[in-house]
Amino acid sequence: MKKQIGIIFALMSLFYVSCDEEENTVPDNDNLHEGYEYVDLGLPSGALWATSDVEVNGSPFFSWGETQPKSTYSSATYKYAAGADSTLTKYSTAALCGDGGFIDGVFKLQPEDDAAHANWGGDWCTPTWSEWQELYDNCTWETTEAEDGTFVFVGTSKLNGAQISFPAVGAMQGTNLLYAGKGAYYWASTLCGNSCTYADGLSFSPSATNWKEGKRAMGHCVRAVIPGDRLSLEMVDLGLTSGVKWARTNLGTSMPEQAGLLYAWGESLPKAFYDFTNYAHCNGTPKTLTKYCTDGEYGTPDDKTRLDEADDAAAQLLGDGWRMPTVDEIEELMEQCTWTAGTVGEQKIYTITGPNGNSIILPMAGTMWQTAEEFVNMRGFYWSSDLDDAGDMWAEGLFINPQSYSLGNQFTRASGRTIRPVHD
Repeated sequence: MKKQIGIIFALMSLFYVSCDEEENTVPDNDNLHEGYEYVDLGLPSGALWATSDVEVNGSPFFSWGETQPKSTYSSATYKYAAGADSTLTKYSTAALCGDGGFIDGVFKLQPEDDAAHANWGGDWCTPTWSEWQELYDNCTWETTEAEDGTFVFVGTSKLNGAQISFPAVGAMQGTNLLYAGKGAYYWASTLCGNSCTYADGLSFSPSATNWKEGKRAMGHCVRAVIPGDRLSLEMVDLGLTSGVKWARTNLGTSMPEQAGLLYAWGESLPKAFYDFTNYAHCNGTPKTLTKYCTDGEYGTPDDKTRLDEADDAAAQLLGDGWRMPTVDEIEELMEQCTWTAGTVGEQKIYTITGPNGNSIILPMAGTMWQTAEEFVNMRGFYWSSDLDDAGDMWAEGLFINPQSYSLGNQFTRASGRTIRPVHD
């Protein structure tokens, strides 16, 4: 029985991977890598999927970011919390979720916290959200029922006929095994873009297959992959004259309609408070700039007008050739594409369709000044990598609202705004 995905799938996270800093190797031999079996489904990226779940001591359940099973799956036992959901000690992107306001801005699993990589080694990783999307889109799906009434969810590749199956082993909450025989719940490698107390995942049930955010402390399964060309999954070629590719999602989320994280211009860490008193490139005021300054009225001139790689959030957080767009690239996007305002659910967005028919979505995510979020779901403010000619306390970017889109100037550098990465 073919199922429909209940929410638009994303990129980046696009972008997001637990072991993307390691060079992939050729699998050991026919359908085995590090002693574990994989299936080649002929997927466009070349990803190879494990034929079974990661297990340790017979248990397939892991809290997100943990590499060993345990007897109780709760906030009190979660490795990266100080006893409660709002006391995260790692992978925290919002002060309200972090222990004592802690933020580290890390939104993808690191290799040492990836249950697939830590237990199986080699190139095995927890899948990115885009890899889950690719798997789902390129298979036909049916639910089979065993004589004992338990279910197995089987995907058959549309490309080469190979099959992959996911048993309905359920999930763990506290000491309770839930939905055993009826459903299956799997982690992706990224945090949920609208709350870092949750992580992305996929759920299988007899009635539907859906995006399913899960509380990080719960015990879900991990199905490992050997990555292929992950870049191809995370970027969109719109057919632009420059050849530049645009990311499928904003920085800090794996869902194209979600805001992602907010950053001050030239910073790579989200914050609870945005103004010049804690801005990285000044001494507390907009007239004491210490970098990216062309006019002595604003600080110490260095005549830099474009972000260095060290200050480019996309380059620093994603690596692999990603960066923030220039003003020229934003103008090319406006001039060569068709822009259509609309909604995804309740989120206001623009769909930008390129000359070749491919498209991306930009949500109207708002901005943040000091502690106040402003214009959420009303306007969008996207950073470029270029300083504003109007004055050094500003940078340029893209401004969108339901009525129009334009190059935005006088974006206060210390404010929190969204980033849509690009790749050459």
